[in-house]
Amino acid sequence: MLSMDSSKNFINFRDMGGLTLPDGRRIKKGVLFRTARLFPKSKEDKRFLESLGLECVVDLRTPEEIREKPDKLPKGTEYVNASVFGDTKFCILAPTRKAKFALLSCTDGQFDEIMQGIRDSYAYMPYAVQAYKELFDRLNGGKVLAFHCTAGKDRTGVAAMMIELALGRTREQAREQYMLSNSMRSGKTSRLMKIMSRLHFREKLLECVRYSSHTHDELFDIAYNAIFSKYATINDFLREEYGVTENDIENWKKRYTE
Repeated sequence: MLSMDSSKNFINFRDMGGLTLPDGRRIKKGVLFRTARLFPKSKEDKRFLESLGLECVVDLRTPEEIREKPDKLPKGTEYVNASVFGDTKFCILAPTRKAKFALLSCTDGQFDEIMQGIRDSYAYMPYAVQAYKELFDRLNGGKVLAFHCTAGKDRTGVAAMMIELALGRTREQAREQYMLSNSMRSGKTSRLMKIMSRLHFREKLLECVRYSSHTHDELFDIAYNAIFSKYATINDFLREEYGVTENDIENWKKRYTE
């Protein structure tokens, strides 16, 4: 495998390997990756992606996002589109060209509705069974896999939270990784906000874009509480909502931790 320094060309790319568990174990390196869109722009990028030995990539984006900006994966990699927002009301939150253009004509009240919609989507996402079941099925198969959305922070962040909790990591450990997206994406976010400020967009639009471009403690808590307000344990949740058994989770731990 090439040096992980090569991953810097992929936005918010992380090998989950090395993350520690309270019992002293850790997630194995080179088997679970979370990221944003996977599109190599150079030969070095392509070699790096090939070096990962990915058996499967689960793309959590909407079909429209994928049409606009498809992945480009190594030959032989299984590709699964598992749209988290699907045809729900939250599909308007997907960062497509149409959605971005629509922001220009939003009223201040509509910007408030968008930000509330983001909060509501976090209560919904843990229950996007049609999407995350595809991811969990690949974990059941012990695949070397990557999962991603567009920015690698929201739909991907909720997926990573559920996986980390199932493997035994704590709420605060999972929160730390979720919030890490802010620093992993800081350069891209900063450039975007500087450009928008120079173009003198309305403050309410800037506030909305700034909010949607970051991860937030409150959003993590909404997703977490959506699970644990109904279920006592992550195992109970995964069993009842996804059909992931205790034996499945034990096999995840055997395959993905050491």
